[in-house]
Amino acid sequence: MNQRTRLLIAIASIVLVVAILALAQCGARPAPATETPGATTAAATTAPASDTTAKPGAPTATPGPTPTPTLTAEELLARELIKPRGQVTFSADECSGILKAEPWCSVIKSAKPITRPEWEELFPQTDFFSVRVDVYGGETSRYRNWLIVEQDGQRYTADTFDRLLAANGIIEITDENRELVAKAFALMTIGDYLEADVVFTDWMEVEGWVGRTGPLDYGLIAWTEIQGLKITWGLRFQDDQLREVERAGVSEYQIGDYIDIPLYTLPLPPHSEYRFGGGR
Repeated sequence: MNQRTRLLIAIASIVLVVAILALAQCGARPAPATETPGATTAAATTAPASDTTAKPGAPTATPGPTPTPTLTAEELLARELIKPRGQVTFSADECSGILKAEPWCSVIKSAKPITRPEWEELFPQTDFFSVRVDVYGGETSRYRNWLIVEQDGQRYTADTFDRLLAANGIIEITDENRELVAKAFALMTIGDYLEADVVFTDWMEVEGWVGRTGPLDYGLIAWTEIQGLKITWGLRFQDDQLREVERAGVSEYQIGDYIDIPLYTLPLPPHSEYRFGGGR
């Protein structure tokens, strides 16, 4: 975790402490009282309902302001990383209004830094964050974990992985770093599953695997603790560069000692293709 990540967490914690102290002071301060003109006339025509009824001319308590809900550090971090727009909001109430005109709506819930050994080794200056999102549409709801990748004010995705390599000075992919590069990329394509273990079980040279732009020459297989998925990637390298990756989707699920999350809550990841440089 680099300096920016630590700074974001520190700022969120300070804001949270200040909000709690302010709320405590607000609750301890007595509400102001006001005189009620004409109270004597009203009391003369209406009998008190009980002994607790205010006497003529007695001060009447005025309700204090409704305190603003306190945000957690993870909610504050989410607001730092994501700005509401279009069908993305922080409020379930606003989402209800959006769904009147749109087929789906995403409610940002929280965010937290996340890391993996492959990323720490390959991208030591890069920040990775997992953002929890509730997605609503039709009569169903599900959740997603968006992966935010930042370095030096720039954001990267799996589709711009080659630029992330360049930003970290990785100009050539060799036999020494090829497997590490493949695993770092694969992790960026499965953000929904990074809150639990991801275990790479196979790395091998392959024959007969064909991608969109040519034969794939390496294969990578991983198991996810969430839902117990077996996911396969095929990769093609050319001229010391990563040119194409195909995530073949899920070949098996609910295998091993897995965390059971219903498929309607977290749908299985589909087949996906990625191309870089000469493979575009």
